[in-house]
Amino acid sequence: MHSFKIRSFIGLLATTFSVAEAAVGLCSKADSVERDVVVIGGGAAGAHAAVWLRDHGKTVALVEKQDTLGGHTAVYHDPATGTPINVGVQAWMEYKDTFDFVTRMGVSTNGSMHFASLTSQYVDFQTGKLVDGYAAPSEDAKFAALQVYLDACEKYEGMLLPGFFNFPEPEQIPEDLLMPFGQFVEKYDIAAAVPQLWQSTVQGVGNFMEVPTMYIMQASPAPMVRALLGKGAAAVPPSGNLHELYERIGDFLGDDVQYSSQAVASTRTEDDGVTVTVQSSVGDNNANNCTIHAKRLLIAIEPTVANMAPFELEESEREVFAKLGYTTVYAGIVRHPALKVGTSYGNTLPAAAPANYTVYPLPAQVGRFDYLDMTSDMFSFTAVGTDADTPASMRALIGQTIAGMVSTGVAAAEPTGETEEVEFTAFADHGMMHSRVSAAELRGGFIQEQLGLQGRRSTWYTGAAFTSAFSTVLWEYNNMLLPDVIKGI
Repeated sequence: MHSFKIRSFIGLLATTFSVAEAAVGLCSKADSVERDVVVIGGGAAGAHAAVWLRDHGKTVALVEKQDTLGGHTAVYHDPATGTPINVGVQAWMEYKDTFDFVTRMGVSTNGSMHFASLTSQYVDFQTGKLVDGYAAPSEDAKFAALQVYLDACEKYEGMLLPGFFNFPEPEQIPEDLLMPFGQFVEKYDIAAAVPQLWQSTVQGVGNFMEVPTMYIMQASPAPMVRALLGKGAAAVPPSGNLHELYERIGDFLGDDVQYSSQAVASTRTEDDGVTVTVQSSVGDNNANNCTIHAKRLLIAIEPTVANMAPFELEESEREVFAKLGYTTVYAGIVRHPALKVGTSYGNTLPAAAPANYTVYPLPAQVGRFDYLDMTSDMFSFTAVGTDADTPASMRALIGQTIAGMVSTGVAAAEPTGETEEVEFTAFADHGMMHSRVSAAELRGGFIQEQLGLQGRRSTWYTGAAFTSAFSTVLWEYNNMLLPDVIKGI
């Protein structure tokens, strides 16, 4: 195995900026503020919610740990060309009337997505060797299988999207939703669709063939599949830069956003609202706190037990959140002199040859490297880790994966030397994603327990743990949830 070095330029993405030099927002103006609603997290769900609340006449405080809004919507600008490259969210999938929100913020949805024609290499990333004899599904077989999958998604769409508002009681949950996705694939004979679903989103679910199908229908939901089949739009601004939306939201909200900050303590009551202590980082060794008093608290971050620590969970709340499983997801841009321009390298198990579309690598793993043809030598990557992985361990795994392909000559016509430089031009740590529980927990009433947390102790929840991670679905979820949040205030 060839040795490798890693050069990182981590400060180039919205999701990985270093702490701002000055605290920006409401805490810079007062030690204590009062609002109708305090929102924790300024990703797609939280940023939209803050705008919705302001549009409905409510005062809001939005607390965001990064120094920009947008969450998984990160963009890198190629210094050679100025071209924006989205890292993470690639488009807004058409869903009901949610494009209206983008328009309301003064951003156009009339741009076109860029699709490159690449040469596919199917590689066992464990060994760096090509998987001999593997053949991807034909286009006809893929689209036919995707249509069957979409038909099933649409059959159950009202139970899952834009949230669990109409989810059935445990004894009435359709067996299709509970069965492991591998069984669902076999039942409906849709194996030819699975490589596309894997490439698009479901590799992020981890061992997705064993996960209840309802969570696959959230990770690869009907709006996405309609877009793949040309039955729904996948929208971007004319510039291609999806982060434009969050720049406009930031301008609109102004000092109602507290950037580079996080909640560190709270008091939550049933009748007297909430008090949240926010710590705002000002530099490496300095911080200042402020207190936000609000009538309602809206959690718009993944409700892991660790993330919820500042909110003094009751045991019943802790039990619900502790049941959720996650994987960690990473995306970004890499350079390496051995990676071939015009090539896509996909992680493929030898058992997949010649045409077994039901076997996939398990975390921790690198999913793929795809040449970005609007650049001279950049490749996008996706990777999925376990809950034990860190950005450092995943960067090391990516470097080892490239080194393996170099050692076999897959990544170059000739090996390029004993020492290779791996340059991370951009690296986005999307954190814990794709929350899920077992079929046994679903049969035991988990969704009902989860929904029962809404409104308890003046606290409400939005975000992917309560719906799908797609931006437009999150926005529609807010459209349905938020009227209840502000009821009575």
